[in-house]
Amino acid sequence: MKPTDLPGENGPIRTYSDPDDISPYIGGEKKTMVLFEMTTCPYCRMFAERFVELAQSRCRDFDFLRVVLDDPGNPLWKQYEIQAVPTVIVFAGGRVVSRLNSVLFLGITKKNWAEFCAAI
Repeated sequence: MKPTDLPGENGPIRTYSDPDDISPYIGGEKKTMVLFEMTTCPYCRMFAERFVELAQSRCRDFDFLRVVLDDPGNPLWKQYEIQAVPTVIVFAGGRVVSRLNSVLFLGITKKNWAEFCAAI
């Protein structure tokens, strides 16, 4: 089953799992915020609402993508050193400019998310 796009104010938050599909976005001029998650992750499901809220309020500042890492062999795990999901990475011009790593067995706390959002 293919994961569906999340709702967004200026269209959906596009959902991908293939590294080739996200390359044009992370290498572009506009900053891109990427949520790396798994469909079976309860912390990811809880966090998705906060990600959508930010996408709706900051859609002019960023492109927003959702990358589903259900396949443990997906090369994006290693490429972006993702140890736990959800993880959020901000790209600009193909480079990582900011990231928020999930805390194992906790996810991303409201406090950590608020601090991350205030800093970007």
